[in-house]
Amino acid sequence: MVEVALVSPYPAPGHAADSGVAAYARDLARALSAAGAGVTVIAPRTGGPTEATDDGVRILRCFSPGPGAPVSAARAALRHGPEIVHYQHEHFLYGRAAAPAAVPALRTLSRRVPTVVTLHQVVPPAAVDGGFVRLHQMALPPRAARIALSGLQNAVAAAARRVVVHEPAFARVVPGAVVIPHGVRVAGRRSQEAARIRVGLGDAFVVLCFGYVAPYKGLEAVLEGARRAGDTQVVVAGGVHPRLRDGAAYLEGLRRAYPDVAQFTGYVPEGEVDAWFAAADVAAFCYPRPHASSGGLSLALAHGTPVVVSAALGALSGLPGVTVVDVDPDAIAARLARLRDRPEERAALAAVSRSIARGRSWDEVARAHLGVYEEVMG
Repeated sequence: MVEVALVSPYPAPGHAADSGVAAYARDLARALSAAGAGVTVIAPRTGGPTEATDDGVRILRCFSPGPGAPVSAARAALRHGPEIVHYQHEHFLYGRAAAPAAVPALRTLSRRVPTVVTLHQVVPPAAVDGGFVRLHQMALPPRAARIALSGLQNAVAAAARRVVVHEPAFARVVPGAVVIPHGVRVAGRRSQEAARIRVGLGDAFVVLCFGYVAPYKGLEAVLEGARRAGDTQVVVAGGVHPRLRDGAAYLEGLRRAYPDVAQFTGYVPEGEVDAWFAAADVAAFCYPRPHASSGGLSLALAHGTPVVVSAALGALSGLPGVTVVDVDPDAIAARLARLRDRPEERAALAAVSRSIARGRSWDEVARAHLGVYEEVMG
């Protein structure tokens, strides 16, 4: 049995994840433990217990977010004598000033123990423009930010023994990376009628936008498209992204602009997630410029929910063209109206979702990771 130290944010048992990476780490850690690995999560302090267990996973909350977070996490991981360290990296995951410290932290780890890093966010240099800088509140002009992020990604990749990414498109930006798709928890089929009763939906045609509410997700295009399609309700299911400045104001702006077509649920408890996906007729993920895998999309695939996605997200995730729609309100309106009026097309899209989900179960994702660990340790 391999002993793994997983460096990542981790949700407190019974509480919501405060980032997509934290939710991912929880599912991966549980799957690795179920596959026979010994897993210790080295997580930031949250104000709760400093040590806990979760489905066989040991959780140690032993460092604080901030500039020194990666180095503190690396030292904590080494103290527990793992056979391998798996570091979860996203550029602003441990605090805005923490990203540069990931490089010396990974170098320290790699000198002492085999180290794998998962890059949850891979930013092509051309994508770093004024909008990207404003969204991520970077105190740099776009050209400097482009150089800094590109250099950081390359340095992080070079510091680890092996790099894991979730999408083939990311591997083209990070040469030598291993592609292991985002896992999905394959859900059982459930009655749409029963699910709608549970979540309080009527008979309308329902489009689900699931996940943290943030400007980079193209929500305005979906909402405006639904308005133009008519007879369509959009459910925006999720709270404000915890790292988004002025996120509450952004959400309130959407509420004021689209009261006629949108329902905003706020945070969705874990026990209600299945019901929302079963209740929806289609799930929409129209991200204009995605830089990371979509956890919401993975959930939709797991539930067999028909999906429509932007061309950029479709290309990133390797989805077939039948799922793609232009990020334009008129194009989205036409696509939603067609899916609303043609149940056979919705059924065909649901079959596509189920087909894509096969091969992405957490059991298979855990086995793929164990194969990478074995290779690196060898």
